[in-house]
Amino acid sequence: MSRDNAEDIVRRATAAFNAGRHDEAIGLCERGLVRDPGEPMLNHLLAAVRFAKGEIAPACTHIETSLARRPDNVAARLLAARIARAGGEFDAALTHLDRAIALSRSAMSLSRRRARSSWPAGKRKRARPGRRSSRSSRSIRKQPQGSAGWRGRMATSPPP
Repeated sequence: MSRDNAEDIVRRATAAFNAGRHDEAIGLCERGLVRDPGEPMLNHLLAAVRFAKGEIAPACTHIETSLARRPDNVAARLLAARIARAGGEFDAALTHLDRAIALSRSAMSLSRRRARSSWPAGKRKRARPGRRSSRSSRSIRKQPQGSAGWRGRMATSPPP
């Protein structure tokens, strides 16, 4: 396998990133992007590394470049939402989360993320459904499985 292959560069950059060698990961991604400036995998990884270093503006640029080539990438949408939220752009974060929810099969956990982003954005009414579903699903899981089962317990307990 050629060392110039984008997938190989992503593997090596990911290994460097996971080992805490952020500058090496950035260098690998940037060298790969010289060859193919729009490569979505490299832009996504470079955005993640920049975000981990606290460099919000460059991270935003790279994740938007990645999304321009692969707009239906759920992982990229989630990273874009985290970057936007860290930059104080709550409406953009909610837009990315809405798109990720629409694309994802695990919409429940994504709805919780959306609720967590809605709350600090001042959109309390939009946050409540996610917060309620999160709370009620936790209470069901914690119910004892004794002779009465969880139904008997839920009938006597007050609503959440």
